Amino acid sequence: MQVAVQRVPVGSLVLGIDLVKIAPLRGAVSIEQDITKPECRAKIKKIMGEHGVGAFDLVLHDGSPNIGGAWSQEAMAQNSLVIDSVRLATQFLAPKGTFVTKVRFIFLGFVELEIMFDC
Repeated sequence: MQVAVQRVPVGSLVLGIDLVKIAPLRGAVSIEQDITKPECRAKIKKIMGEHGVGAFDLVLHDGSPNIGGAWSQEAMAQNSLVIDSVRLATQFLAPKGTFVTKVRFIFLGFVELEIMFDC
């Protein structure tokens, strides 16, 4: 969020959302919410109203599931998070706004690739 605060025009709303508390940052608002829940959308709308913002020009999704070694479950959880973030972004993104997300690729060893592609 710090980079966003440094790069946006003065007075812009920078809003961070995470499941865990985000350290306070001057020039940004953060909330502890789950993007899959209606309460999150309501909180975003409230904050936008308080700041006189009708829509966001940019939505950055940097979410990822906890990584622990269960590749197929983690990959599915990541895909689900990306879809949830797109759904949320479409509600708040300005026309011609930009949406950016990350997708984690977990390196597979040669044996795993052989199994996947039946080599």
